[in-house]
Amino acid sequence: MEQGQVPAMNTLDEKEPACPICGSQLILKEIEYIDRNDGHFLIVRAVPVQECVENGHQFMHASVAKKIEWLFDMDRQQVLQPKEVLSVPVVDLDMMV
Repeated sequence: MEQGQVPAMNTLDEKEPACPICGSQLILKEIEYIDRNDGHFLIVRAVPVQECVENGHQFMHASVAKKIEWLFDMDRQQVLQPKEVLSVPVVDLDMMV
């Protein structure tokens, strides 16, 4: 397997990867992973996942999750050098009255 590839999440008797939740075909896709970290958001781009074509269930390899954890830890230590910084508007739902 080449570096950067996500291994298929299938059983030994299947030829194509299948979603462990619904059995649908899985395709390799890149997403943006967004989560809060110490009161602000951190966006990680180009995260490889396998996504089920029928229901959108997403799965990432453990090595990818560890890299994301490392980035969030570096951010908490305030040593992460972001590629860019975005300004994000914040609104309350009840503003739409």
